[in-house]
Amino acid sequence: MTNSSSLLWGALALGLVTGMRSMLAPTLTSRALAARDDIEDANEPARTLAAHRTRQFLLPLAAGELLGDKMTFAPDRTILPSMAFRALSGGVTAAALASARREPIGLPMLIGATAALVASQVGLSLRKPYQTEPLANAGLGLAEDCLALAMGNAGLRCALGER
Repeated sequence: MTNSSSLLWGALALGLVTGMRSMLAPTLTSRALAARDDIEDANEPARTLAAHRTRQFLLPLAAGELLGDKMTFAPDRTILPSMAFRALSGGVTAAALASARREPIGLPMLIGATAALVASQVGLSLRKPYQTEPLANAGLGLAEDCLALAMGNAGLRCALGER
């Protein structure tokens, strides 16, 4: 796989993760970028996402989202503000990966944002029939969390060229 295609696959994976959990992909990416030796030489938004303050801000938001998603009163992920935020989050996350690799950010950003929108719709359609059953909804949400974590870590390894 070429460097560019691995970046695009990573952008796709992290965009899908963002569609499932809007704060998880930026949080995972922030931590992965901060661990890189060459991050100070990277362009924006990679440096901002890797900053200590950003990591401190993102972690509790991601944890809260992971917990809150299982609640029966959690808002629909496909309402307009949520979709706009998910697209922004997926796009910025993918752009940060591209800038960390010193590649153009446009196409990865578009892929990340689009994948986030698609995953939001698909995820909701799979879980919606079970929203009135708290235990089933929580179980499906937990399975979705596990899938998002695995996909996010795999996407980061692919995009950042790590094995």
